[in-house]
Amino acid sequence: EMKLCLFLLLLCLSRQGLTVRRTDSNCGRTFSHEEHRAIGGAIEQLGLKILEKLAISSQQPNVILSPLSLMFALAHLTLGSRNETEKLLLQSLQAHNQPCFHHILGSLVPHLTHRSLEVAARMYLRPGFEVKLSFVEESLARYRSRPFPLVSVDEVNQWVENVTNGNIPNFLESIPHDVVLMLINGVYFKGHWKRMTREWKTQFDPQVTSKGVFYLDSQNSVSVDMMKSAQYPLRLMNDPQLQAQVASFPFKGNTSFLVILPIGNVSSVLPKLNISDLYSRLPQEKSMQVNVPKMKLQYRQELEEALTSMGLGSLFSGPDLSGISEQPLRVSSVRHATTMELSEEGVEASATTVVTAMRSISLFSVNSPFLFALVDDFSLAPLFMGIVTNPAPDNDPMPNDDPNGNNTMNDQPGTEADGPGASLADRTRRWTSLI
Repeated sequence: EMKLCLFLLLLCLSRQGLTVRRTDSNCGRTFSHEEHRAIGGAIEQLGLKILEKLAISSQQPNVILSPLSLMFALAHLTLGSRNETEKLLLQSLQAHNQPCFHHILGSLVPHLTHRSLEVAARMYLRPGFEVKLSFVEESLARYRSRPFPLVSVDEVNQWVENVTNGNIPNFLESIPHDVVLMLINGVYFKGHWKRMTREWKTQFDPQVTSKGVFYLDSQNSVSVDMMKSAQYPLRLMNDPQLQAQVASFPFKGNTSFLVILPIGNVSSVLPKLNISDLYSRLPQEKSMQVNVPKMKLQYRQELEEALTSMGLGSLFSGPDLSGISEQPLRVSSVRHATTMELSEEGVEASATTVVTAMRSISLFSVNSPFLFALVDDFSLAPLFMGIVTNPAPDNDPMPNDDPNGNNTMNDQPGTEADGPGASLADRTRRWTSLI
């Protein structure tokens, strides 16, 4: 089971603005698969740009964000932007050449909303603040965002907690008195590992989860609970361009969990990553043995610095948001909170598997820093994306006994090729002959 949830918050207060009306034409139609894929690519590029700006450190070893939620939040703001501010936002979202951008993006919401994924949005207005009816109508039509009175921080926090099934409590400590508008959206995902046959009712059995080692680097490692599956239907390849192993785990509900396990620095993969290209080259699914760390991670970040470095600093100083209100506004904060839980539970219960009985099947072990993306298979939009350099940040690091080997897998064949010091050829030697 995978649980991911994220909230983005835009807080707006006084600044100067002008009013311009826009019209959309020929957008009330059914959009093509290619148009949805183009939006999916734009969502990916936005996520990669922001991910590159967010620092990794020993205090903050993991970064998790939702490019989908980021896109919804900034696109929602774009509905109320005008003139140069609108142009800047559309260019940053790669939407300046797409006249039906809001309609296509908004049409993804009913497609994405299924049993595994929930998308929710709200617009909180300070009593007495006058917002333009056109902005309210467009917000509801495009992004299903309804206006609610901004009364108390407790009410906002309760809504966030409810939408995330209790995963993000106490989202805000307080609301500054000069905040007149909050645009807030959330994405909650609860995915189930795909089973291959009726006999395999769960792909990761809690009874075979055991302690393993996750290599932080060539000198240090950390103890983790390693989930194991004897037969997972995996799409796996060696990508020389990324210098990484690339694996796609199918999930129920037309989503997949993409894992990129590089040889070098995980951040070096970001400039070269193209999800559409990877999915076009990934081979067919093959059953193989898989080890994945069990983890529950949290991430909270103010995104003003990251957005400013992307060229959107004017949003926080003097934007033209006159499509929202005649009163001058500026963005005062973009807040972001994410939780991610990866576990065995949640798939159909009461089944057992014996991993050690499948010794001849090749092994893919996620035991060193990796980049991941939860991908919608229809649009190839990354719903969530992140970098995990330490899945157990609360555990104390320990020195590696053998920097070039993974001694925690000594019950499996060929595990000496799984450590962080192993070459890509070493890591993949055992499974290439079976793919």
